[in-house]
Amino acid sequence: MNSQLCARLGIEFPLFAFSHCRDVVAAVSKAGGFGVFGAGSSSPAELEVELAWIDQHVDGKPYGVDLLIPENLAVREAVGTVNRDLLVRIPNSH
Repeated sequence: MNSQLCARLGIEFPLFAFSHCRDVVAAVSKAGGFGVFGAGSSSPAELEVELAWIDQHVDGKPYGVDLLIPENLAVREAVGTVNRDLLVRIPNSH
C-alpha cells in the first residue's frame, strides 16, 4: 500500500500493533506493519534485553517503543513549572 505514512515510517501497510509481548511486536514489524513494544513496566535492564531480542527478530524493519511520561498535572496547576521540576518526578529506575 503506497501512502505517505507508510513511506515515512518505512512500512508496507498502515497496521500498528501495540503489545507488551515482544513476539507480537517482532511479527508485526517483520510482516510489514509497525509493532510497538509497551515498555512502561520494564526496568532499564529488562528493556535492554527485550529491545535486543526484537532487533534480532525484525530483519531490520522498523518498530516503536511506548514509554510512560510523567503526567503534566503540575504544569496545569502551577504556572511557571520548569522541566527540572518534572524530572524529579521520574523514578530513578526509569
